[in-house]
Formats: sequence, C-alpha cells, structure tokens
Amino acid sequence: MLSIKNLTVEADGKEILRDVNLEIGDTEKVVLFGPNGCGKSTLFKVIMGLGDYKIKKGSIEVGGKSLKNKSVDKRVKLGLGYIGQKSAGIKGLTLDTLMKQYDFTYEEIRKDVEELNITEFLDRDLNYSLSGGEIKRVELFTLSLLKNLNTYLLDELDSGVDLENIERISKYINRVAKNKSIVLTTHTGSILKNIDVDTAYVMLNGQIICKGAPKKVWECINNQGYEKCVTCDSRLK
Repeated sequence: MLSIKNLTVEADGKEILRDVNLEIGDTEKVVLFGPNGCGKSTLFKVIMGLGDYKIKKGSIEVGGKSLKNKSVDKRVKLGLGYIGQKSAGIKGLTLDTLMKQYDFTYEEIRKDVEELNITEFLDRDLNYSLSGGEIKRVELFTLSLLKNLNTYLLDELDSGVDLENIERISKYINRVAKNKSIVLTTHTGSILKNIDVDTAYVMLNGQIICKGAPKKVWECINNQGYEKCVTCDSRLK
C-alpha cells in the first residue's frame, strides 16, 4: 500500500503541494487528473525522492515503511517503480547490458521484448535517438527487470504515443502489473480505453480536491473543464 498523509511540499520557498492525502491499496489502479502545473509530476518525484523539494509536513509510506530520508534506490527496493515524462539518454548503457546485470537471459525476457516490440533497441545506447513512444516502451521494459516492484508510478505514459503503441503498452501493463498497484496520469485519456482503473482523483493548485468514478470524472472534465471540479458533488471535504 502507498499511503500519503497531509503532505505539504516546498520548492525555492514556494508551496507547491498542500495537504495531499492519498491511499493506494494493494493491486488498486488509480488515475490522477489535473491541468499542467498542478503538481502531479511533482508528487511523483517527491514520492521517488527526486529533485530539490522540501517536505514541510506529512508522511509517505510504502507497505507501512516510511520513505523519510531514504535514497532513490532504497525506495525502488521497497517496490516503487517510476516512469517520468522526460528521460535522459545514457551513452554506453544498453538494454543488453542491463539484462546481464540483472542476470536475465534473452530467453527469459523474450516475451517482454516481443510484446513491447523493442528488439531493435537492445544493443543501442539507452533512450538515444528514439521517439517519445519508443522511450516509453523501453522504460517499461527496464521496470520489468525489477521483479520486486509492487507500485507503478506512470506519468503521462500515453503522451506522444500513437494509438497502436498505446494499445501495445496497455496490454503489457495489464499483464505485468495485474497484481500490482498503479498510479497514472494522463492528459488525453487514451490509455484509459485499455487499462481499467478503479478510482480517479483530480489535482488542482497542489491539492487533491476530487475523487470519483474514472469515466464519470473524465467525462466531466472533457465537457466542463477543471473549473467544474471545484464545485462538483465528488469534491473532497
């Protein structure tokens, strides 16, 4: 379980997350909606211990264990996996190399490679000269090498990805994360056509203000914009 309680975060002296409360149960699938700049990506980075953020108050726990002062690698060992909106290329590191570091043979991960259609990227520098959609597929594969993961944080996984590969990515996630927890963000909603999520939350101005049925919340946002979320019936008190 991922548990966030009363989380308030600052960056450069400015409050960017305020009293965020979120409980993600084991195997629960959640989508977090919100306009650009509302704090969704920041929340993911704070959970992973990335960036220069200062937690003013509140707590983050995974499986009942606090993440306070824990390094990124220790958070991963506790079961957190993260794919951000932007990924840096790494010269000299290939997927083949990663597989060997984790003691996987090609036969053991053949299904993953073929399902994600990344065979041609195995011996290339990681994330170099790849499109946005190709990078997302490669990063999903790298997460599959971490067998201890129990919670996936996926930030706009469908951004810049064509419909064919959104379906490919979705099918893969449905298989490898069937019994895992997922928190994902999306601006287009495309990925929700293939991944069933249990709950939707809406974030505005650094706060989670609304909770509801995913399809209902998404329909409301599409028809009336995020302004409606401020006064909707599902607004959190």
